[in-house]
Amino acid sequence: MAILPQIEIDPKTFLRQHCTLPALPTLVTNLQQMLQKEDTSITQVAELISSDPALVAQILKIVNSAYYSLPQEVTKINFAVAFLGLNEICRLALTLSVINTLDIAQSRELVAFWHHSFYTALCTKHLARTYMPQLPFDELWSAAILHDIGKLVYLKFFPEHYLALQAYCTEQGCLFSTAEEKLGMPSSSFFGILLCEHWLLPSKVRDACMWHSLKDIEYLQKDTSPGGDFKRMVCLGNLVAVLASDSLATEVKHQLAEAITTVLQISESQFLTLMGSIYDLRLEVEAFLKKFQ
Repeated sequence: MAILPQIEIDPKTFLRQHCTLPALPTLVTNLQQMLQKEDTSITQVAELISSDPALVAQILKIVNSAYYSLPQEVTKINFAVAFLGLNEICRLALTLSVINTLDIAQSRELVAFWHHSFYTALCTKHLARTYMPQLPFDELWSAAILHDIGKLVYLKFFPEHYLALQAYCTEQGCLFSTAEEKLGMPSSSFFGILLCEHWLLPSKVRDACMWHSLKDIEYLQKDTSPGGDFKRMVCLGNLVAVLASDSLATEVKHQLAEAITTVLQISESQFLTLMGSIYDLRLEVEAFLKKFQ
């Protein structure tokens, strides 16, 4: 592997000076302002979103995905707003705007990002429905989809370093976080947190960026704060998606399996049943990607 220059980051200037990103689209700001008004109507929100046809198309594809499982196909944005509500549509628009604004050139890597992120969202919802049904499913979407957004920051500004990390994962059968440590590179979680702070993203998205690795779940297992259950579900959603889809060494698979069973307090047979359901969700991921590309 070629020797790459060391990445040196100043959190105060990163994304603002030497590696800059534009502001999020004004549509997102206008949406957020509209939602602060008590008299905002579905028609007003639908008209605002309709000003961006590409965003409308993306939202409709997601609304009609397995994550929402609506009783009938939605073909108009005003119906989507009516089905999901103003807050959830705003979260969808924000999530898509974040990814679109990063403008990643590597299409194959972007598809891989969507695959893992949507898979994580489906897994998180399945876990929450099974073990934590009191959690707000609508808020899980944006947190789960954007938990790995730091990897897109890597791709945007340090693509060679990112590919080196991916290659190391493939060779060693290890987790991405392990590769970051072994190669002495900044964590994608760190980049994700900086991006959340730069664009003032919701706190639950920031939490998802911060807490989604194997090491993190050990801490989250003891987290009794009001948001602890939410963070645990997104973190577990990521881990089961990784376990079901990544080429991992046997030891790493055992570590993931042990962590998942310990946190969920389930038996080996219950774990196998769970993973059977998780593997089934991969079909939904493939169907989603075909629509979304």
